[in-house]
Amino acid sequence: MSEGPPPVVTALPGPRPERDVRSGSEFLRGQMRQWMEQVEESGRTKELFELEMWLRAFERFFRIKNQPLSEKEQTQLALRNWSEELRLVDNVLLRVMQLCAAILTQEQVDQERFGKFLDGYLKKDEVVDPYIEKLLRQSTPEAELALLRESFEDIHVLLAELSKLARIPYTAFSAVGKGLYREIRRSHLLALLIDKKFKPVHDRISNQSVAAVIRGIESPAERRHAAKVFLELFRLLHYLDYADPQRLSDEELRNSILIFALITSEARLLTAYLERKVLKAMDAERPFVQLCDSLVYCLPLELKKVINTELVDLSAARQSEAVRARVENSHGILRDAFQQSIVQLAQAFDPAVDGRAIFDDFKAKLEQSQALRDGLARVIRALREFQAGKDEASAARMREEISWFYDHQMKHLMYRDWSGFELFFIEILKCASLTGLQQIAHRFDAFLSTLHREVSKRAILQGVPAAIELEAGRGA
Repeated sequence: MSEGPPPVVTALPGPRPERDVRSGSEFLRGQMRQWMEQVEESGRTKELFELEMWLRAFERFFRIKNQPLSEKEQTQLALRNWSEELRLVDNVLLRVMQLCAAILTQEQVDQERFGKFLDGYLKKDEVVDPYIEKLLRQSTPEAELALLRESFEDIHVLLAELSKLARIPYTAFSAVGKGLYREIRRSHLLALLIDKKFKPVHDRISNQSVAAVIRGIESPAERRHAAKVFLELFRLLHYLDYADPQRLSDEELRNSILIFALITSEARLLTAYLERKVLKAMDAERPFVQLCDSLVYCLPLELKKVINTELVDLSAARQSEAVRARVENSHGILRDAFQQSIVQLAQAFDPAVDGRAIFDDFKAKLEQSQALRDGLARVIRALREFQAGKDEASAARMREEISWFYDHQMKHLMYRDWSGFELFFIEILKCASLTGLQQIAHRFDAFLSTLHREVSKRAILQGVPAAIELEAGRGA
């Protein structure tokens, strides 16, 4: 009996050979480098950075731990209405679509429009959308940006319909987040844009003082860690530029909640890196390690002030002045914390480094904060002298001190505190009774003492002695 032909063995699909995976990764990286060069040549690096920032923000905004929610709200997610959050997401979707169009050259946009028209005109019955089908077959940056824009236009339509509902549950909010994540990650190139954080086109340490500090670090491991921390902090400051209340309209201010969610997430990742890679692996006596230990302790406190206090329920806030005041406060807290961290990090390696050599406004902000702290102290002292003297002379000096502060220093307070100061000032100007002034002065003392403590906590003032010392416990 014949044995017959040998059996046919069909190989089961196995893991891709390492060489193929590596060559695929190298191809993507090559595409990325070429794309970065093209964007830089076209002068669109700013738009590309903003696009990357918003795509990152989409991924972080839908994580509850990055949401500005009170503890009670975090335990009652199912009961909350998420319509305002999705409205903000929709706003940013429209901005991302604008950025996609801006990054593409005019020639590419014209070709895309013509191709879309032609495919629509010659539409086949068996294909839902020939234009989308063509984009899916291509793997160029231009095609992937065009496909992202098309996808986001569809999501925008869905969100517009969702917005008509009286209430949007958490499940719908979460589903939108997952959908956005899938659409962004469908493009290997856009995924690489997000995952490869530091890029020479965006993340260059151009400041000569910081660059000199990094070059002067003898230990390769310490130099590598320090360079990463510097880059992370400078990038966080770059994100903050897009949440600067002085540059944003009232509607754009609300959109900045997504940026604060991104910053919160990135800062947490930085502190986790410091804990795992620096504090546990390096000599605890080194000034650099001691500074990192301080950052691990201090940065979460600053984040908590912002995400768990200042920004809570901001998306649903109705008064534009309140929104602006809270964003301004959040922006100032984080900007000062990141700038101070960079200066202290540089000084850990070279104590002679001056913050003014790193940030142009560092000296101005330091002097402004000192003047504000001293101005508040002078007003508080005048209030207390009047409360002790209870006479016309001390009342006149008190009014004079308050008037001077109102004219010269009040503008340096957080915007949210202006109205409180003004109300007390008006009360004091109108009051003709010494007894009535006593009561107002006592309440004003408590208000200003709280402001003085908050100003004194600013990172930029740590280690800077106060010109006027106040008696502890007064004004409480």
